[in-house]
Amino acid sequence: MIQDQELAGLAMTLSKDANIKITVGGDGSYCKPDGSHINIARMPSTPLGRMLATGLVFHEIGHKNYTKGGRPDGLLGDMMNVIEDVRVDKETIKARPGTCFNLEAVTTHYVNKGSLEPANLAHALLGKVMAYGFGRVLKHKSILPLEALCNEMMDDAFGQEFIDDVDAIIKDIPKLRSTGDAIVMSQKLIDLLINPPSQQKQQQQASSQEVQQQQSQKGKGNGTGKKQSTKSDDPQQKQDEGNQASGSGGNGAGKGGGKRPTPEEIAEMLKNKTGYGDLSALIQSELDDIAESTPISELAGIPMLPDIGRLKGNYGKLDEVEAISAASRMRAQMMGMLQSIKMQPKSFGLSGRKLANGRLVRMATGDPRIFKKKTEAKVVNTAVVVLLDLSGSMNGRYEIANAAAFSLHTTLFGLKGVAICSMEFSGKDKEPDVNVLVDFGKKPKSDNFNHHPFDGTPTDAAIWAGRVMLLQRPEPRKIMLILTDGCPDDSSETKAATKRTMQDGIEIAAIGIMAGSVKYYWDNHKIIETIQELPTAMFGIMEGLLIKANHPCQNSNLSVRSNP
Repeated sequence: MIQDQELAGLAMTLSKDANIKITVGGDGSYCKPDGSHINIARMPSTPLGRMLATGLVFHEIGHKNYTKGGRPDGLLGDMMNVIEDVRVDKETIKARPGTCFNLEAVTTHYVNKGSLEPANLAHALLGKVMAYGFGRVLKHKSILPLEALCNEMMDDAFGQEFIDDVDAIIKDIPKLRSTGDAIVMSQKLIDLLINPPSQQKQQQQASSQEVQQQQSQKGKGNGTGKKQSTKSDDPQQKQDEGNQASGSGGNGAGKGGGKRPTPEEIAEMLKNKTGYGDLSALIQSELDDIAESTPISELAGIPMLPDIGRLKGNYGKLDEVEAISAASRMRAQMMGMLQSIKMQPKSFGLSGRKLANGRLVRMATGDPRIFKKKTEAKVVNTAVVVLLDLSGSMNGRYEIANAAAFSLHTTLFGLKGVAICSMEFSGKDKEPDVNVLVDFGKKPKSDNFNHHPFDGTPTDAAIWAGRVMLLQRPEPRKIMLILTDGCPDDSSETKAATKRTMQDGIEIAAIGIMAGSVKYYWDNHKIIETIQELPTAMFGIMEGLLIKANHPCQNSNLSVRSNP
């Protein structure tokens, strides 16, 4: 069940399911050649956008899992791509039956849009193969009429025998087992275009007739001891001989086939890459068009899914003494808060199943509440993401920030009912801007938090990343804690990301590390100058976040019944 209907949440769900990296952001969609990474342009989450994005992902998953090797140039590459698309989609559907609906939706969309209508003879040959593969093999009914249109165009150029030869080759598409098989079939179709069997047969017949004529004239003279010429000076006879050799009655290609291209035209056709039938390219282009048509004023509020990596520790352990001391104090305070809200007063009523023997005496004083009643004790059920600023502006502050993040994670990791993940954000040359330091459910180590600053402060990207991580969690309460000096690269994008994230029910609080500018971005904030100040700051923040008595999530579904 996809909790987030935005493309960012959809992409996160698909990436986990398919074990492939998917991001949402920027103004261009792309797929890496090795199938390891798909990016979807930042755009509104419309039904069309979700259908295209899902179709692209499942289509590329097929190539990643089942296509081995590169793609040839020219028409051969186009043909191989069409055949391989059918083959890998067939394998994907076999492994994931539910993908058939998404993949067929893409085919139907581009058929209805007219994107697969052939414009020339090369398109007709590719379209014939595509219609057969997707229509007959994969059962995409919408594309079946395309086959008749392509047959008509090929009949005009080559005749029915050529179409029969194509059918004889592509009927084996269901038997293909590898990319190599697809290339072999593609080459057969290209060879057919260069020299159709029907033409080969005609050439063989013409050659055989010429040999017979030469043999019949061999040894015969014209009365002077010389051999008679087998050639005629009669122009009509020459034309008849040419027609007989071609077997075409003068039209160059048998029945139909009156518009057969010249060898030079075929050579040019083979050389050029048409791009026809490339579903991946069609989807990416349309996604980019949708993104480009979105007003700039709307883009800032559209969630992104940045590339989320993992940053390993390279500098050993932190100086843990102060951090662990702060964590111990915070844990003691928060455990006390938890225990206080769970200590419910004993409740008694006028009726019930369990008698409170000690209260029977109260009957004499007119208090008839002598039955024990069950009460509900509220429990914590919260997911937390800590975002650590490791940008260049944190130079001189990062040691406190690192220790604070480690201390926070250690504290919250030890609280029952709290799931926590820590991430860092900074601009880097060859690594993602946002990286996981310690994932949900993993015990924190101080070397996970010992890092030096990088460059750039992509705070908005970090908020979008934290948002989608939280929306994938089952816990009903979701909190984001940002440790930063409050100097983002893009102020407006950061505010838009904050606003949208809070609209999704995620609470945000910030701890300003030796800087007060956090107040311009987040209402719930505290400022610390030293690690020793962290417990007091966190107590003030978490008192209103982690255990808020009137929070809408604290209902009967999130409670445990106790019998005091």
